[in-house]
Amino acid sequence: MQRLCEPRSIAVVGASEDLGKFGGRVMHQLVRHGYPGVLYPINPNRDAVNGLRAFPSVSAVPAAPDAAIIAVPPGVLEATVADCVAGGVGVAIVITGNLGGVSVAGVPLERRIVDVARAGGMRLLGPNCLGVVNAPGRLAFSPSVTMAVDALPVGAVGIASQSGALMTAMFMRGHDAGVGFSTCISVGNQADLELADAFEHLVDDPATRAICLYVEGVKDLPRLRAAAERARAAGKPVVAVKAGRTGAGAAMARSHTGALAGAYETFAALAERLGIVLTDSAEAAVLCADALARHGAPKAEGLAVVSSSGGAAVLASDAVATERRLAVARLSAPTRDALAEMTDDPSAAAMIDFGGFRRPFVLGEIVRTLNLLADDPAVGAMVYVMTPQPLMDEIAEAIAALEARGVPVAMVSTAGSVARTAHAALRARGIPVHTGMDDALRVLRALFDHRRSRESDRAGAAVAVDAAAVAAATRGLGPGLLTEPEAERLLAAAGVPFAAGRLVGDLDGALAAARDIGYPVVLKAVARGLVHKSDAGAVSVGIADEGALCEAFAAVAEAMAHNVPDAVLDGYLVREMVVDAVAEVFVGARHDPAHGPVILVGLGGVLVEVLRDVAVIAAPASPAAIRARLETLATWPLLDGARGRPRADVDALAEIASRVSAALVAAGPRLRELDVNPVLVRASGAVAVDARAVWETSEERR
Repeated sequence: MQRLCEPRSIAVVGASEDLGKFGGRVMHQLVRHGYPGVLYPINPNRDAVNGLRAFPSVSAVPAAPDAAIIAVPPGVLEATVADCVAGGVGVAIVITGNLGGVSVAGVPLERRIVDVARAGGMRLLGPNCLGVVNAPGRLAFSPSVTMAVDALPVGAVGIASQSGALMTAMFMRGHDAGVGFSTCISVGNQADLELADAFEHLVDDPATRAICLYVEGVKDLPRLRAAAERARAAGKPVVAVKAGRTGAGAAMARSHTGALAGAYETFAALAERLGIVLTDSAEAAVLCADALARHGAPKAEGLAVVSSSGGAAVLASDAVATERRLAVARLSAPTRDALAEMTDDPSAAAMIDFGGFRRPFVLGEIVRTLNLLADDPAVGAMVYVMTPQPLMDEIAEAIAALEARGVPVAMVSTAGSVARTAHAALRARGIPVHTGMDDALRVLRALFDHRRSRESDRAGAAVAVDAAAVAAATRGLGPGLLTEPEAERLLAAAGVPFAAGRLVGDLDGALAAARDIGYPVVLKAVARGLVHKSDAGAVSVGIADEGALCEAFAAVAEAMAHNVPDAVLDGYLVREMVVDAVAEVFVGARHDPAHGPVILVGLGGVLVEVLRDVAVIAAPASPAAIRARLETLATWPLLDGARGRPRADVDALAEIASRVSAALVAAGPRLRELDVNPVLVRASGAVAVDARAVWETSEERR
């Protein structure tokens, strides 16, 4: 990666002076931006290109180049790679597309060029990529038309992207906003070098202070984890955009967990565990990374909303109020007292309209107010909405001064061209100007998410469980959907408490179990492959006495015979009916093959897939981390005593969820999915009353 991003010499295959051709653009851009190394144009039909001696092949170059760049038709690609190997090239960028999964013939060709390269000790980046840009090194090692900018903007943001087009779009968004870059790497198909290689390089790169990732799929999860952990230890914030968000919730019939924790949700859980900030826009990700590179974590959780217009301030405050991850700060008494000298309405909420001051648009009072907000202990960042107004240039200077003090300010301007000098002054200082609230909110979310991520490092460890006992509970399990008693046995080995229950074979056994447990009880049929017991009529609740139990037993047996005639009945489960629960909560767990183990927690019971309001958390998870995520849910007030409801014992719930997460990890990836639904949470304590799981053989997993 060092040789790729800081090559001392480069061979450009197909070099020419025609800017309409790949080789022409690459040569032009390398020369134009002042690449300081040695260039070897490769063109069998030319003696010279751009005043440099041309060579008929890479193998004809007198000294082995560090790197080469290739964009040739697929029919000659293998021979070209072999020629690079013969010429002693260390690493080659393959721009050529239509390989990999795009073309049937392209898959074996892609494998062959990797084999040829590795056999000769050469590495490949791509194919189907747009190369590398190293701004401090004046290296525009890419055929992209975006390299036609006047100068490569030097700064602290590094990019590693699985999409070449998005890498260049991020580059241009940053360039236009005044953001500077260290190194930008497009990995394409990842046939050889992959996203983790680029990520690791940026972590080690001293010029990079924040990292942007565009992720389509994780090829090497352990390396991605390790790179993220090293970035965190080095104090380098990471912002990621994950493709595939809309397809993430594809339902799996056997469990709620499969329906709710798809690829995007499990990646988000992994990112949260690793301290990676997620955003939903590749272009905005650059702005988020830039803000984090300049400021790191805000000092406090609150946001100040400032404008020269009352209407703009209200609209901005409304936008903030709809964001669960943002909150307007409550100002301290000394700040309110100081503001009272300038305005008749110094609200506790940090929402400021300079047009409403007793003396509107007095520069000294504006600067004083901005400094008061910046110094208030509750304010971690600001958003300033500039409408057409007096003193725009002076306000831009005041905002630049705040940024220089380390106070993040998301600058939103709706003033248009009338504010062009103010905009230019801010961009010249590396402060992006947003033309709308959307990207400003993304940047603010990233700042506060990064702060919360730093705080979560202190959340502690998951509850310790007896891994040997969990492993013993899995012995002898067959593949497929486990029965409820099998799932309960596995979870009980991890210390998950269940309501009292007993598996019986007939009515007499059920009557005896109910007498011992105490009425009311629940009766359930137990059969392998029985997925939705309530849909099949295989469960009866609220059974109050022996007579009701006899009737329920007959009804459940008849429903099984009629609705699930092929089921192999294991018996009937008689379980305590919990009548004093404050809330029904769903706890799920899943081993995602791409992103690792996760748990899901949220209100729901039978409605969990309808509400879809669950926290997805990487496993194992501590009770403190689980509680913190529960507090972010829309349904949190229902657990926290909204409208006079009794408060649920969330600590007991978090303890159970932590034990489920530890059980998932202890059981290993053969425990593919697990639902504990519901967990009934009392005002004091919580118990599980139902569970199901999907177990795989090792052969199935392979």
